[in-house]
Amino acid sequence: MNLNLEGKVALVTGAGAGIGARISAKFVEEGCTVYVTDINAEAANVTAAGIGPAAHAMRIDVTKPIDIQLRVQEIVARHGGIDILVNNAGILKTGSIVESSIEDWDEVCRANLSSVFYCSKAVLPIMLQRRYGKIVNIASMSAARAGGVFGNVLYGTTKAGVIAFTKGFARELAPYGINVNAVAPGLVETAMTTAKLTPDIREQVLAKLPMHRLADVQDIANAVVFLASDMAAYITGETLLVDGGYLTV
Repeated sequence: MNLNLEGKVALVTGAGAGIGARISAKFVEEGCTVYVTDINAEAANVTAAGIGPAAHAMRIDVTKPIDIQLRVQEIVARHGGIDILVNNAGILKTGSIVESSIEDWDEVCRANLSSVFYCSKAVLPIMLQRRYGKIVNIASMSAARAGGVFGNVLYGTTKAGVIAFTKGFARELAPYGINVNAVAPGLVETAMTTAKLTPDIREQVLAKLPMHRLADVQDIANAVVFLASDMAAYITGETLLVDGGYLTV
């Protein structure tokens, strides 16, 4: 299968570890130049070094529009453009709405939803100019399941917003050769997720999973890279659920 990604330039947010790190590595495997971005500069450096010379570490705070714009300008100056944006950065806060503070709400919204808008707006001028671009947003199955697995209502609400944003943005940009899609992972074996999984919760989750395993980061990376490729040229505004069948039960 030829994904036709050779020579493309990709920017992946929240790529210092976990899903973002694996997405970055997969893009490099397919011939891309990748910017491994994270608020944690050391994590980005370690990940990029582990991937190889086609991966470049860059610190970006996705909650600060000016920071994003400056970094995007830097990448465009080096390469002439950005072909692919993966909005992966995000945080997970658990707890009910009753327990959550206004500060919790603002923090989760900025990191998980506003960041998608900020980063997409930053790359939009160059994508419009070139009439080409692939934007893939990381949503979550929590958007479709009230409270998710951990009672993470705030997280799920922001991810539902990501899906709505994806649909609306895709409709606006379709005439300009820009595809906007989302991937909604189920539970993935990452540090962010497994830290919340007690043995009892893990057992309950696995009992409900038709595939009887959590997702691997590679499962998510494969879906993202597909949507960023020309194999998905006629797909836009879609959310690809990668949950091992969890929501079918």
